[in-house]
Amino acid sequence: MPDELKRYVKKLLIRMLLTPLRLLKVKKNRVFLINNLSHKFAGNPKYVAQYLMEHYGQELDIVISVKRPEDYAHLRQQGFTVVRFNSLQYFVKAMTSKVFLTNSGGYSYLPLKKKQFVINTWHGGAAYKKCGTDMYSNSPVFRADLKLQSRQTGAFLSTCSRFTEEFSRALIVPKAVFWGIGMPRNDLMLHPDEALRRQVRARIGLAEDEKLVLFAPTYRKVADNYFRDSIAISYGLDSDRVVRALEKRFGGKWRFAVRYHPNVVNRQDVASDGVLDLTDYEDMQELLLAADAMINDFSSSLWDYMLTGKPCFLFAVDLEHYVATTEVYTPVSQWPYPQAVNNDQLEKNILEFSEENYAEACTRHYEALGGCETGEATGLVGEKIYRLCTQ
Repeated sequence: MPDELKRYVKKLLIRMLLTPLRLLKVKKNRVFLINNLSHKFAGNPKYVAQYLMEHYGQELDIVISVKRPEDYAHLRQQGFTVVRFNSLQYFVKAMTSKVFLTNSGGYSYLPLKKKQFVINTWHGGAAYKKCGTDMYSNSPVFRADLKLQSRQTGAFLSTCSRFTEEFSRALIVPKAVFWGIGMPRNDLMLHPDEALRRQVRARIGLAEDEKLVLFAPTYRKVADNYFRDSIAISYGLDSDRVVRALEKRFGGKWRFAVRYHPNVVNRQDVASDGVLDLTDYEDMQELLLAADAMINDFSSSLWDYMLTGKPCFLFAVDLEHYVATTEVYTPVSQWPYPQAVNNDQLEKNILEFSEENYAEACTRHYEALGGCETGEATGLVGEKIYRLCTQ
């Protein structure tokens, strides 16, 4: 049986097993939030959850799903209900919540009621890597699989009009469902919290006079197959050389940090005495806030960091292969980030970096994609949830 058919049949079976839970009454004031990528308290669900607790914590039952509830006693102390992912309590809370919010998926196998409302915040900005029927398959089985989720989607956040155009087709979600307000996690990029920035920098061990460059590569596929686990590659980045170039171009003392994708296992690839490994740091947005420059390859955090106006460089020794096998909606040649496939080019891009040219390139890119980041997405989503839970 083909993999995509197995996935579809498995979801149908789970929906059948969970059908008796439809007899449970939906709790009007219950909100269920899940980070369906890392299953930690981070990303868009975190920022919405914090908003709800701050403004409506006495009125709402705010449920957080994580893999290790024992690590989140502090959330319970704050008033959140914390459940273990895929536990019986998880399914009961999910099936009885008025609002279900996710940053990816996790609800195609839930036989939700019509009175329940699903908000998909997604987990990436712009329109870079292809997905859905444009990447995996356009077979009847895969489309039927996608429809299990799309039929239950009440609102789907968008960061730009290009995203809405491409993802509505690729995920088979009606355009009318898309809500162009940006992502909650990016409010912090547009309205930086200086006090939080200082806290994060102290937490990761930076001195007050040190500047931080963050290397945050995305994952790679096994045999170019997205249905299999990510693989480790040699990134080929000379961290010491990067630091010297940054110090020469921008001045001051710089520290190099790396945050690998959770599925990448070769953490020693760019190791040296001065490299900070921040892979286990829970909230990527806090690291973006703390960083003074960024080096990336194809992660959507490129879009997030662009919103800060701080220097961002693209480095990938496998750029040509990655683009050929992954495919993107917006050609890499149109991205505003100075691009390099080796250390010589990266060093040159750093030393010759022009703030003015970069700012103009970012503005053109944002306008070309029809950017719609409001910087107020957290509040807009939070207020919508409150209305849904009180109407």
